[in-house]
Amino acid sequence: MLTMLYQAISLTHIILGSAALFLFWWPVLSKKGSAVHRKTGHYYSLCMHSVAASGIAMTLFVWGFPLAAKPELMARALTEPALYRRLMDQNSFLFLLSLLTWVTIRHAQLALKTRQDRRLLRHWTVLGPVLLLVAVSAAVVLQQGAYQPLALVFSLISLGTAAGILRYTFARSTTAKAWLVEHAVAMLASGIAAYTAFSAFGGRALFSSVLQGYWQMLPWLLPNLIGLPAIFWYRRKLSQ
Repeated sequence: MLTMLYQAISLTHIILGSAALFLFWWPVLSKKGSAVHRKTGHYYSLCMHSVAASGIAMTLFVWGFPLAAKPELMARALTEPALYRRLMDQNSFLFLLSLLTWVTIRHAQLALKTRQDRRLLRHWTVLGPVLLLVAVSAAVVLQQGAYQPLALVFSLISLGTAAGILRYTFARSTTAKAWLVEHAVAMLASGIAAYTAFSAFGGRALFSSVLQGYWQMLPWLLPNLIGLPAIFWYRRKLSQ
């Protein structure tokens, strides 16, 4: 029963993630403020919230019911400490990515909702997940940073994301377009997270025979190598 539940959550995660990959480009490429932009952005946001929630649920499931989530692999891991540690490290990493996705897509929507009035962003229910992202990022660095380059890279990205959100939240004053910049940048960041997951899992399966050694990190890093410069350029453009 629990195994079927985990598989159902996993299937939902994959379906909604695929829908998000498609929907992402409509609000990005459509005229800002148009009906198409608002409607597709709304559906994309719903998909990404669900993707983040299902991702977090899957990682909590693995921690709470490891044998039900992955029966054969976990049964073997219980007798092989090195394999068990690797699986738990991977689960912590996926929890971090899911939390990062939730924090970015939620911030995108809240920036749009609050605009110039940032008081809601300072409420503990809003700040809590951002501070949790800081704590989880630090924990992953301490746990895996010395021997997992990807964990170190994405923890630093997560810390940078949280710092940017907190800086905007507590800034004494902001420009008239600051909320728009925050909204657009957070939406793009959530898209990078979606394409990172797709490239990492789909790309790794497609190119596993070609990408060896440290090249296996390429599917994880490629969306960020493309997306982060695009975010800096778009932020500068909107701020002008």
